[in-house]
Amino acid sequence: MTTLHLVRQSAFNSNDLAQCLMIATTADTLVLIDDACYNVNHPLITQTLIEQPELAVKVIQSHAQARAMTTPNAITAITIQDLVSLTFTHEKVITWQ
Repeated sequence: MTTLHLVRQSAFNSNDLAQCLMIATTADTLVLIDDACYNVNHPLITQTLIEQPELAVKVIQSHAQARAMTTPNAITAITIQDLVSLTFTHEKVITWQ
């Protein structure tokens, strides 16, 4: 079963990202939205992508730009329209907030 994980808060202020990463599988997709864009360079994301390079991690491009965050190569920048499409290609959606 594929899950779309929407993380909305910074891991510097919340443990939502850590909890999400504990249950995410390589078939899942993780999308950083709102203040979670600050997580693009967080050690939890960096370590996870080293250990599970097949995990799809994405960030909403306009949200990252609004926070002056540069997206690393290992994370794909997407649009809101792309996010809507992802909701139809995954069996369930979990919002971490």
